Amino acid sequence: MNMASNYQEDSDEGSNQSSESCSEFSDSDTDSEAATDSASDTEAAAQTSDKRNVCMHYNHGNCRFGDKCRNEHICSYFLKGSCKYGAGCRLNHNLQSSSAGQRRQASRDSSADTDEECDGPYRWQLNFGKGWENISNDHILEAQYSLPNTKGIKIYNTRAGYVQKNMGISIDFTKMRVLQKKNIKVRRMNSKDTDWLWYYRGDHCWYQYGGKGKKSPVESSKLETGYQSNRRGSVKFTIDSVQYEISFKGMCQTNLSTGHKRRVRRRPKYEQSKSGGTPVWQFKGSKQWYTFNNTGGCSVSSADIERCYQQSQKTMNFTVNNDSYTLDFAKMSQVNQSTKAERKIRRVEK
Repeated sequence: MNMASNYQEDSDEGSNQSSESCSEFSDSDTDSEAATDSASDTEAAAQTSDKRNVCMHYNHGNCRFGDKCRNEHICSYFLKGSCKYGAGCRLNHNLQSSSAGQRRQASRDSSADTDEECDGPYRWQLNFGKGWENISNDHILEAQYSLPNTKGIKIYNTRAGYVQKNMGISIDFTKMRVLQKKNIKVRRMNSKDTDWLWYYRGDHCWYQYGGKGKKSPVESSKLETGYQSNRRGSVKFTIDSVQYEISFKGMCQTNLSTGHKRRVRRRPKYEQSKSGGTPVWQFKGSKQWYTFNNTGGCSVSSADIERCYQQSQKTMNFTVNNDSYTLDFAKMSQVNQSTKAERKIRRVEK
């Protein structure tokens, strides 16, 4: 997808990226942002009660669907912050709880819980409802995404007709979604060799687990291994006889003695863009990848395909020895129009 390099990053106020681990790893100091993030469930509920699909039959004690109910089984008064029974209420007060049907749907809808793989180190794409399309100049998104203090980014000059003029698209890096535009989805594809780094929010900035400086008791590599093993699990470690737990589900670090929490983020190690020349287009043969070349009967070259791609065309037709083929840039595939045989294609930046 052709997109001008007009981006605006959204960062955590007053924070800078740091690879150093320091004394702020412990929670002896006050982390105002973390304290805000760990506000009471009742306060959070009061802000979100009008956005949740609450089952009123459950609240009246007679939902016949049970765990299969599509609506949420949670106390409606708790969501409003006015449940007089408090912890003694017989209804659910757990904001993370939902019906079985909702959990399955959330699993299907989530784009942040899985890592899609691609041939290059990364690829950012948007979906307007008709398949995934590459974002040009996505090395700018990647550079910002690799910074733990960057919450998101705003991009402009998308294809005409899909986004209101001058409004742009805001991407939330934490939830990996497009804000305020339900008909547009975003995803980041990466190589299986991507080096993921883990960070915690200190009192003044973000610090890398296992970074330079004072050595932290847990490395990014250990956290990544645990995360890949169970993305809803946790890892525990100890500092000066105090035990901490990192929750992958909540993406937070908790002092198990005091309950003090700090935010945690997982971001890729940035790989410098390798582009410098014209990208090369290739198709996959039975054993290896071959570059398109307008010799031997082929009517197009790699450069021809790149020009078509930069013009935001969805497909491109060409011939090889009088056989007709179609390139689909959304599916990144090549189809023989006679036999319907399909091959993968790829765009390699030099």
